[in-house]
Amino acid sequence: MTMPPHDVVIAGASFAGIAAAQRLLLDKDPLGEGQTSACGAPLSTVRAMGGEASVQQVHDALVMHTPGREATWPLPEPFCTFDYKRFCQDAFARTPAEFRQATVVRREGTRVLTGTGDVEGRFLLDASGWRAALVGGPGSRYVNRRWMAFGIETELPAEWPSGLHFYFLPEVRDGYAWAFPCGETVRFGVLSYLGRTRLGDGLVRFLSRFRLHPGEIHGGYLASGLREAVVDDVLIVGDASGQCLPLTGEGIRTAVLGGFKCGELLADVLAGRRSFEEAARGYREFADAARRKFRALTWGNIALLAMPLRLTGAAAAFLAHPGPLRAFMRHYLGIFQPA
Repeated sequence: MTMPPHDVVIAGASFAGIAAAQRLLLDKDPLGEGQTSACGAPLSTVRAMGGEASVQQVHDALVMHTPGREATWPLPEPFCTFDYKRFCQDAFARTPAEFRQATVVRREGTRVLTGTGDVEGRFLLDASGWRAALVGGPGSRYVNRRWMAFGIETELPAEWPSGLHFYFLPEVRDGYAWAFPCGETVRFGVLSYLGRTRLGDGLVRFLSRFRLHPGEIHGGYLASGLREAVVDDVLIVGDASGQCLPLTGEGIRTAVLGGFKCGELLADVLAGRRSFEEAARGYREFADAARRKFRALTWGNIALLAMPLRLTGAAAAFLAHPGPLRAFMRHYLGIFQPA
């Protein structure tokens, strides 16, 4: 059964999809379910999405831990941890979009095939995560796991100093661990830059440092490396387009900014202010403008994998100084932001 046509169909109802939302959102999970993110982002990003009520704790610093050393990086703007379900529901409530729970199978032209029927759209946007369901199906070379990290996380009741804490330790030598306080609980996780998926033992060893044991675990792949932004007239945003940042694994801010850009361009198309071809070209230029900054973070990621933990601690301490930290944050937070 083919459902009536829509102006815009968006596959994926998380950060990027909701940010771009214009007409119809499709996702296999109910809205706000299926969390894979650590849910830490700039407070300004959460506010821009209308998710203020989801904020659990505000943080003014990143804290880098290595064996025998700790460095604090004051943030030029506050970050926060937030409740994923509340955020998605509140952000979606501000859009004019319709949500439909359906598993996206693949795309045929402008038709999106789902487990509950086909959906026709004049314009399509893929915000379906690293699998890129609309453009990365069987036979496609669009999805390349070489540029994907993998992480898992558990949330536990605990008291923790404020700040977003990153740990570079022997337990996860090909990545890092983290502890993000969110009110009365803390999100603890481990990540492999190399996409290693068997991280359970590393998480157990990390938590044992604090005499804690994992609870329910969630996680998944983080796609970075900036894939093509437009394929076969489909706009691609968030993890589907590899917009998760190398080095840190942060993907919410870039997904939201990319989603805002897509939504703005498609709104112009629907209002007759520009053609779809002009919108697609504008979105390509928007994404391509960030490639050099993504590439620099990728080289930083490679260097971090190669250096001994002792040097990692020294580098973190050097970047804690005001001059180097200001330069790094200007580069890092400038990604996808207007000049």
